[in-house]
Amino acid sequence: MTKAVAYHRPSSIDEAVALLREPGRVVLAGGTVVNDRTVGVTRDSDDEETVEVVDIQALGLDGMEMEGPLLRIGAATTLQAMVDNSLVPTLLRHLARAELPSTLRNTATLGGLCAVGDGGSPLLAGLLVHGTEATTAGPNGELITSFTIAVDGAGAWSGTGRTPADSPIVAAVARQDAAGEVHLALTGVSRRPVVVDPTDPVAGLDPPADFRGSAEYRIELARIHTSRVLAELGAGG
Repeated sequence: MTKAVAYHRPSSIDEAVALLREPGRVVLAGGTVVNDRTVGVTRDSDDEETVEVVDIQALGLDGMEMEGPLLRIGAATTLQAMVDNSLVPTLLRHLARAELPSTLRNTATLGGLCAVGDGGSPLLAGLLVHGTEATTAGPNGELITSFTIAVDGAGAWSGTGRTPADSPIVAAVARQDAAGEVHLALTGVSRRPVVVDPTDPVAGLDPPADFRGSAEYRIELARIHTSRVLAELGAGG
């Protein structure tokens, strides 16, 4: 078990970047997950893994505002803030609500979610189909500061879980932009959500098998859910 041995609370982005450039230091944002972005952790005299946490809550990296046709979302914005803000596309608001229970949505941040990169997250897939781009600080991108998201068009998603409350084994998330182009991403077929061709969504995929489903089962789910979201968007399939 990793043990936190020091706490830092920088007051500026430059200070945070300087701290994070040192080995054995990790970002603390909402606190639901301590994300280890370092090359390696250190070990103490008892051979336990140790880290120093860098709390970024004082940096003012939350909030949302429109910048032309794009929505800028601060990396420290909580998932619940996304659910509650009408600037956020309806699809992403729905996926943010489904990502975690309310007690965790109030602390979990968008930056933390993206840094951890859960391969089964429909919200991450939703960010992909909305053309999300991250802005970072530091020469090696030590700190995510914000995201820009396209807000035009309409979206849909469909997935299969073991229970209604379970994260999907496989999910398809799609957006048809204002120009009519369809963007599609799948979860549960790779270590990370992946953007795929809507006309041939399973081409080249080799899903990992586990206790929730074989590779063949995941491929079939990908086909089924792709067909459903394309039909919902009126895009064929």
